[in-house]
Amino acid sequence: MIKRRILTGTLAAVAMAGLTAPVAAAAPASAPQPKACELYANNVAQNGNELSGTGGRRGCAPGDSQNVTVTVYKWVDLGPDEKVGSATDSAANTELTGRGTCKGKGFYYTYTQDSAGGEIYSPRVEMC
Repeated sequence: MIKRRILTGTLAAVAMAGLTAPVAAAAPASAPQPKACELYANNVAQNGNELSGTGGRRGCAPGDSQNVTVTVYKWVDLGPDEKVGSATDSAANTELTGRGTCKGKGFYYTYTQDSAGGEIYSPRVEMC
């Protein structure tokens, strides 16, 4: 019985101390970290008979210039994909749009690559 009272009294004292102790202020939220250098390739868009695919490079250090190429392709089932149009630039950060005309109904995608060996594909979209 004595051990129980001591334990209960100790827990009550700890609980009361916790209620009256000052609460630490929340730390300020850290500033958002800049995105790492990355390539991107957006879905191909269609306007009439014209197709365009936008892509590029973003978040890169100003001195990290690379050759960047954005190309729109038509996916070919059993053969090399057909090039619709492309655009190239040399910069650390750039946005380019490859343009061309429809090459028949099918699946089209945007492909972005840089001279550092990076590459990325957009999802294939059916159009034309």
